[in-house]
Amino acid sequence: MPVIVVEEEDEKNETTGNRRFCVEQHLPKGGTEFVKYSNNTGYWDEDVLDETLLRFTKFTHDITHGYILVSDLQGVRRGSSYYLTDPVILCKDILRFGNTNLGEKFVKKCIDSTNAHLKEHKWG
Repeated sequence: MPVIVVEEEDEKNETTGNRRFCVEQHLPKGGTEFVKYSNNTGYWDEDVLDETLLRFTKFTHDITHGYILVSDLQGVRRGSSYYLTDPVILCKDILRFGNTNLGEKFVKKCIDSTNAHLKEHKWG
């Protein structure tokens, strides 16, 4: 899906940096309600725990040898597909991926939590 930048015509917010916004297409209808599955501190909502998303987070960690991990998963599910929006990339390099990247300590917290849930549900 393409990313779209919206710019206010009025310049009153220019000095605060709040004049331009990145937006995404609408999430598809006909699926689940919007769900927040996890956050970037290792929390997984156990009421909506999902094996596929746990495995996805683990995959991002394993394939990069622990350098990054994709977290803060939220969006809708339609059939067997997930449409996720606004994820967080946690990275050992704290200078990458913006201020939601909480660094190596939270990469470890998230992977430990992910692995614990996979093990507890016998998915791992």
